[in-house]
Amino acid sequence: MDSSYPGRSRQERDKSHAPPYEECDLSGIDDLACESKGVADRAKYIADHEAALTDRRTAYDTARAAYTTARTAVAADVARIRKDLHQIREQLRCQLEQGTVRCLDEAWDEVAERLERCGEPRTGCCVEECDVDAEREGYEDDDLDQLTARIARIDRMVTAAETCFGELAGEPAALTQRVAALRTAATALLTEISDPTTADPKHAYATLRWLWHRNDDIWWGFPRVHDFHNCLCQALTCSVTGRRVLGILVGGRGVLQCRKDAEERRCGTLRTQVVEEVLEACARACRSDGREDDKSPQEHRGGAQAEDGTKGGTKGRAAGEKHSGDQVSFETEHVDDREERPRSTW
Repeated sequence: MDSSYPGRSRQERDKSHAPPYEECDLSGIDDLACESKGVADRAKYIADHEAALTDRRTAYDTARAAYTTARTAVAADVARIRKDLHQIREQLRCQLEQGTVRCLDEAWDEVAERLERCGEPRTGCCVEECDVDAEREGYEDDDLDQLTARIARIDRMVTAAETCFGELAGEPAALTQRVAALRTAATALLTEISDPTTADPKHAYATLRWLWHRNDDIWWGFPRVHDFHNCLCQALTCSVTGRRVLGILVGGRGVLQCRKDAEERRCGTLRTQVVEEVLEACARACRSDGREDDKSPQEHRGGAQAEDGTKGGTKGRAAGEKHSGDQVSFETEHVDDREERPRSTW
């Protein structure tokens, strides 16, 4: 008897090394940790954007009130500027030949198109379509790469809306500056054409076309006050809704990333403990006396039991059995369908 185990049989010694309960699946621990990671990622995302969202909410109220005030303050001056531009136009048309006026108008149309191609600032509401909830649909079925791409797509949409909101928040001050600059330019043109002996009518008419264009855009694409308010609200709504949805998706991505990392850790452990895993797998499949639970040794070798109870013999020999002296070799007719990896040389 082995002195290392005094008083214990071999069967008892083998049982002392039996693996844990074969249904013991600890992956639930990883799942719980990953769910916790997802909640933490979502909370962090919301916390990271909370201050900016609060500032935009405050800026929304400020911009609404300031725009209404600014629009009321400049309305009379805008009306006077338009009246002055009409007066300048009539005066210059009397000084220029009709063909020259037509040529200058066509030249302005060409330059206006070139300005547009150069990316002249666009007027009107700058909020693009922002259906964040529609973009969110079906994210539960995404894998990690698909969810990451979805997050990036929604983030671009929301970031564009927030950039628009920043521009709109500065519109009250910008409106006041535009009107003041146009007032100065119109006054200068009136001074230029006041002396017919020194004035250049063609230069003055080209200047007039440019000032007229600026006057047409003086309200920056918002014909009424409530048009500006609606656009401002759309931008803020897209920001708030988008960040809320992105928080959910970032949390989901955290869960998927955590599960992927856990799987990689398990695979790393498996690669470093191959022998131990082989022994444990064998212990799960076999009884402690070394025999398998459900199959006899003959069934695992592919051997056949003779009907009379004897093994071997002519009837008991497997198909493909060959003799070479006293040695016997067996050929298998099984072909591995997995051609992508070389077959074992065992």
